[in-house]
Amino acid sequence: MKKLEALKITGILISVSLFYSCSSASKRALEDFVSGEFKVLVCPVHILNNHQSFYDTISSLKIADYINENKHAKASVTDLVPAAYNTWERNEAKMLTASIDLFVEYVKSLDLPDDTYLFYPEFLKGGQNSEIRAVHYCLLNNEGDIAMRGLINSKWEVFQSVNPITNDDCVTVLINGFENKLKNK
Repeated sequence: MKKLEALKITGILISVSLFYSCSSASKRALEDFVSGEFKVLVCPVHILNNHQSFYDTISSLKIADYINENKHAKASVTDLVPAAYNTWERNEAKMLTASIDLFVEYVKSLDLPDDTYLFYPEFLKGGQNSEIRAVHYCLLNNEGDIAMRGLINSKWEVFQSVNPITNDDCVTVLINGFENKLKNK
């Protein structure tokens, strides 16, 4: 019992550090991004649902519209799809880190123009009713430097305030979390 509690606490602490810190994120990459002079290619949303994986471009279009409407960058949806991390783990932060590692590796293999960022969103669903468990995202520059990443689940107010049920709800959670990160950068 104590081991399970320790694992939960460790997972929460890792989640908090991932959500609030940019220690591993490139501050320069984020500063460049918020200048609004860059292009962002929004990858199809990876949805991991009860050990099945698929992609959603409709949600990606909504994310690109949000980025454009707020003049964060010139966004468009791309068909570039990095390898997906499809392994469920108890520690959600490990899942996010593994997913980002695959994404960084993928971006480094591309020859993207200097003024280009890639945005990779994930929605995690689980349980008998495919309940929304988490929303993840990662923004990388063309060299694979992390400008921003997010792990948003039921422990966060931006998740709780929406109580996501649909993919549209997940987009709202992602946007709210992204905006909070930009305000607190």
